[in-house]
Amino acid sequence: MSKAVALDTTIPASKLGEGICWDDATSCLWWVDIAGKLIHHYDPVSKDHRSWSTSKEVSLVFPRADGLLLIGLSDGVYLFDCETGVERPVALLDLPAEHRLNDGKRDPAGRLWVGTINTAAEPSETAALYQLQDDRLVEIEGGYTNANGKTWSADGDLMFHADTGRNTVWVYDYDNSARALSNKRVFVKIEIGSPDGLEADGLGNLYAAIFGGSRVDIVSMRGDVVGQIDLPVPNATSCCVGGPRRKTLFITTAFDGMSDEERGSAPLSGHVFKVELDG
Repeated sequence: MSKAVALDTTIPASKLGEGICWDDATSCLWWVDIAGKLIHHYDPVSKDHRSWSTSKEVSLVFPRADGLLLIGLSDGVYLFDCETGVERPVALLDLPAEHRLNDGKRDPAGRLWVGTINTAAEPSETAALYQLQDDRLVEIEGGYTNANGKTWSADGDLMFHADTGRNTVWVYDYDNSARALSNKRVFVKIEIGSPDGLEADGLGNLYAAIFGGSRVDIVSMRGDVVGQIDLPVPNATSCCVGGPRRKTLFITTAFDGMSDEERGSAPLSGHVFKVELDG
């Protein structure tokens, strides 16, 4: 495996980069800066970069076939028109104070799952995991401080979910037709840093972006940490597999909460990284 390198340092660093995804239709990347209220788009071939501002903190982005974006703002899921900047609500949540929408991902059938986060200084376990069903966000499981990254096994029979507050990645049996979870159990516990975004590569590996760990862990489907991708920055936040042969891992990072001294020691914090995968 090659060394992780910055994707393009001409792109402004994100205070809280998140939600990176690869668009097979255009061979381009999308990601967000939650704290900066920005949606980013990047073409790795032309190196064309564009960004759009949002009215609230934005935590996820997925392109749609009709040209609109499915995005998550602090209070729910919206459709975003890149031409006009119009945000049209799809499903809203009446969240407690200091809560917002967080990481989201689409299951093998394309259905959106999202989590919320309690951002209070001493958060209680009042965040939850939701599923988008038509025009409603339906709570599936509560009891979180930060319901974070999600991904699925290649066959779609397993769903993985990062419980950042407990330094744990859970695994569930997943019934794709019924959109139902069962048999929740610990997949892996993270000892140094906290699990954030997740991605499975279809080859038996799960990648866990480790916030505060300067790395992405590589975990087998048995829950064994079998390797890591080292980063020159402390806070990895999300990752996705992409590229023309789907052999590149793209990783977002953040400088949120870092002091000037810490940023000086890790000047690439907030940039997107890429690494070529083995196999």
